Amino acid sequence: MGQRNADATILKAGTQSEDDPFEFILSDERVDRHGDIVRADGWKLADFKKNPIALFGHSHSQIIGVWTNVRVEGKKLVGRLKLAEEGTSELVNTTRKLVEQRILKAVSVGFRILEYTPRDKNEPWGGWDITQADLMEASMVAVPANAGALAIAKALSPSTADILFARPGTTEGGPEIDPGRATFETQTPNLDTWRERAKALGIS
Repeated sequence: MGQRNADATILKAGTQSEDDPFEFILSDERVDRHGDIVRADGWKLADFKKNPIALFGHSHSQIIGVWTNVRVEGKKLVGRLKLAEEGTSELVNTTRKLVEQRILKAVSVGFRILEYTPRDKNEPWGGWDITQADLMEASMVAVPANAGALAIAKALSPSTADILFARPGTTEGGPEIDPGRATFETQTPNLDTWRERAKALGIS
């Protein structure tokens, strides 16, 4: 396995709550397929909470709402998705319907590693124990393998279908990646720009 850049933005998958379709487990302490663990008590949330915009597919141009009540509970990072008002956009309307039906039920957090140690000192790139991480953003992501989701995609405009149902293992404008975890360089846009976009969508 090649070397991973601890200064890059890391993506890690989360899941929809079984009790409430708009409540999500953003991250937990399970070992991912790369052998990494993100410790729940090491999440730094202060900067994220200043502007908790919810994105779709990690695209800064696809704002769908905000994340509320983001907090650590035990060994889990959890939060509630508050979508923009119905009618804001076709993407928002479709996302709402798919989330409510539990067809679209995956979330992915983007974060920067602040402190880590190799889990196996004999295999330095065989897994990290991430003890501190700065949450950068949280996105809804598509589940293309879901047959019901693909059926709905056929009824959407091509532009919206392309956003919601990208090929598995890809990112917008990016290379093939592991759907469970990826590393890539990213530039966080000016927070004032995000706030203006959110205001235009009626998100407070």
